[in-house]
Amino acid sequence: MTKRTCVMLALALALVMLPAAAQARMWVGAELGANFVASTDVDVNQAIFGNVIFRNANIEPSVIGGVTLGYDFVREGFLGYNYPDWMKYFSFATDFTYNRFDFRGQWLSTNMGMSSFPLTEGYMAVWSFLFIGKYGFFPDSEVPFGRLQPYIGVGPGIMFSGINLDTGGSKSSVDIALVTEAGLRYMALKNVSIDTAFRYRYGSPSYNFQSTGITGSVSKVSFDAHQFSALLRVSYHF
Repeated sequence: MTKRTCVMLALALALVMLPAAAQARMWVGAELGANFVASTDVDVNQAIFGNVIFRNANIEPSVIGGVTLGYDFVREGFLGYNYPDWMKYFSFATDFTYNRFDFRGQWLSTNMGMSSFPLTEGYMAVWSFLFIGKYGFFPDSEVPFGRLQPYIGVGPGIMFSGINLDTGGSKSSVDIALVTEAGLRYMALKNVSIDTAFRYRYGSPSYNFQSTGITGSVSKVSFDAHQFSALLRVSYHF
């Protein structure tokens, strides 16, 4: 075992063995879950036909994963500060998630009749900023705030997305998103938490193409993205 490995193991052990009084209140974690998207109308602005609206296009469910960083407004722990006592009921978190965003190949009604909508691959990556309110139940000596912590969060996000059309190539878009989340945190250890959460994200991306395989050459493709995610998150508090 190398000297570097021994040092890393010693540091990890020291973090795990931090005393309970050090109610550290920053955390880092990883999250994984399932993402579902509501069917949506796709607006295709075509140079030849004008606007063609594909109604109720279906998007495939996907796996969503990400990393998170959070901060509790308490006096103890890393970056602790002499906050008022009532601020212990609030937190701030930022995370980055990624999931596929693939349209199914399907026949859809449009404002010009029935038309074929091809399989269209895409992705969504969102950098979220959540302001969180929470409450603690079942306090003990290790977790005075409470081991069981229901919470709700809301905030903006930056949505990075892209789609790949048959003959139009790949295009990307950066847009502002709305993010909300409701969840339940369980402090399995004084510095390890497990969350289950339900997240909703809304964004309205648009992509500028010169041509596409949908119904001819187009200049713009846009739609509303209503995404619903079930998440499992494990975090380390320090």
